[in-house]
Amino acid sequence: MIRQLIAASLLMCIAATVQANTESETSANYNELGDLLTVQQAQGRFAWLEKCYDGLLVEVWERAFDTTDIISKEQKLAQLRALWLSPERLAQGHAQYLTFANSDFTNPYNWHAGANVADACSTMPPEYVPVALKTTILKNSYCDNVAFDSEWEWIDKVTLDDFSHDSARHSYTAVSGKVITLSAGREASMTITPGNKEPQYPSYVAARVWVDWDQDGQFSDSEMVYKSASDGVFKFAISVPTEQPEGVTLMRVATDSGGGSDNACNRIHYGEVEDYLVTIR
Repeated sequence: MIRQLIAASLLMCIAATVQANTESETSANYNELGDLLTVQQAQGRFAWLEKCYDGLLVEVWERAFDTTDIISKEQKLAQLRALWLSPERLAQGHAQYLTFANSDFTNPYNWHAGANVADACSTMPPEYVPVALKTTILKNSYCDNVAFDSEWEWIDKVTLDDFSHDSARHSYTAVSGKVITLSAGREASMTITPGNKEPQYPSYVAARVWVDWDQDGQFSDSEMVYKSASDGVFKFAISVPTEQPEGVTLMRVATDSGGGSDNACNRIHYGEVEDYLVTIR
């Protein structure tokens, strides 16, 4: 109970540092903060912050525990580690970790804290603050993919049944604010709306969708569930397998006016890659 109260207090303290313009803006931008870490990466995030930004962790501790007791820096870090990376959490396959962004929940510099103690220390933008204490839900890490150029083409909107996500122009987006639930053995309706710098002259782009159905951390050839090319909106159905392991997995959506690749890990040329969290019920 004490740990739950401390965690709730910490979340309130972090939230108090954020001055978002509107509730809808907060929701939209928070969904795009990314940082989809595994348990191992969450442990690496804490070790990296301890190495590079231990003073920030001390500040978070002081806000969370709100005490006048004088204890050492090492004790403060140990208490945070025990709270976020407790044996109970790790035994359940979960861990908690801080993520950072601008005070309006955006990440204009595309900066992320390290996820491994071996990562080099990098300079956090001065206006960035801790904006969320996230809990890991992915079992595996996935290959990176990002467009070389997204100035002229990107993904403007994705819908999947009753889920909808609008996004601005990015080379890569990890949509981490909601887990999409799909029904096993049924078809899901999906649309992909490409964005264009000059919408009156829409580009001819290739669109692909992969879902890691077996949750092994890889997008196999059989897990590419859609492929087409058009200068308009893509509308199609995804067949959801009947038998699926429990848990959360990743769906990757990519558009590329350069043709793209059937390999979900090959970088695209002109467009965007977006990753979504999915579970099957």
